[in-house]
Amino acid sequence: MPLFMNIPKFNNSDILENGWWNILPKRFLKWIRLGRFDRPVGFWLLLLPGWWVIALTDIEFLKCIKLMIIFFVGSVVMRAAGCTINDLWDKDIDKKISRTKNRPIANGDVSNQQAFYFLALMLLIGMICLYQLNVNTWYVALSSLPLVIIYPLAKRFTKWPQIILGLTFSWSVPTAWSAANQDFTIGIIIMYFGTVFWIIGYDTIYGCQDKNEDEIFGIQNSAVSAKKFLNGFVGCMYLVTFSLLIISGYFLEASFFWFIGVTLVGCHFINQVLKLNDLKKNAPLKIFQSNVKVGLILTISALGNFINFI
Repeated sequence: MPLFMNIPKFNNSDILENGWWNILPKRFLKWIRLGRFDRPVGFWLLLLPGWWVIALTDIEFLKCIKLMIIFFVGSVVMRAAGCTINDLWDKDIDKKISRTKNRPIANGDVSNQQAFYFLALMLLIGMICLYQLNVNTWYVALSSLPLVIIYPLAKRFTKWPQIILGLTFSWSVPTAWSAANQDFTIGIIIMYFGTVFWIIGYDTIYGCQDKNEDEIFGIQNSAVSAKKFLNGFVGCMYLVTFSLLIISGYFLEASFFWFIGVTLVGCHFINQVLKLNDLKKNAPLKIFQSNVKVGLILTISALGNFINFI
């Protein structure tokens, strides 16, 4: 699939060189890069927990598909909005780091004012998506905004900003549950925290790309904080995730397909942790990106709820 192809990069940065955007006029390129539309892994990781939660509800299949489409569009634009907020806060930091110095705000391609206009457009589209959902979901979704704003600042006051990211990026779980008109139960709360621990784990791996430079410039994150026990830390995050996915599936009365999927995910987690033993051979970015497979496995497993046996 083109969305997951490995594409050459410019030098050491995270700016992708070639892709579908080459067919567009060059003036659009800076906006594609600002919203990270050239790197879809981020929106998949934001979207997939919402998808598997929708599939675990008791709504009809066609309603499930409709909600999945709304969440797809919403995840793309809200991820773009989140990246823009992050880049506005971090533009001075981004200039110092090899991987991020060519981001549009950091290198001056996009001014602060232009970034705010782009942010407003993304939020407007997000609000249109939200308007398609029930009123309770409006409150659930909007209540995540403080976390979205605070996360980029977290690295300035905590050594573990991935905790804030986990709480933020997992918000699609309660949002999706509410969108399906479900009553909140212990099962969905456990599912939310299971997703939080998953995100802390995979974003710690992502942070390993900049670990050395982050230490030099005093930038705090879990990859730096847990550098002496990286395998153990990520392993613990994934073990908690695996356990909470099993427990939440039980409380939500998921089909046996869900538990098969979680078992496969557990094996995938073990493989990721083993790869951390040699980060020179196994690029942190590729290990991180493999978490899209985790989300897809869980989504497909959750859709097993719609299979009826006679």
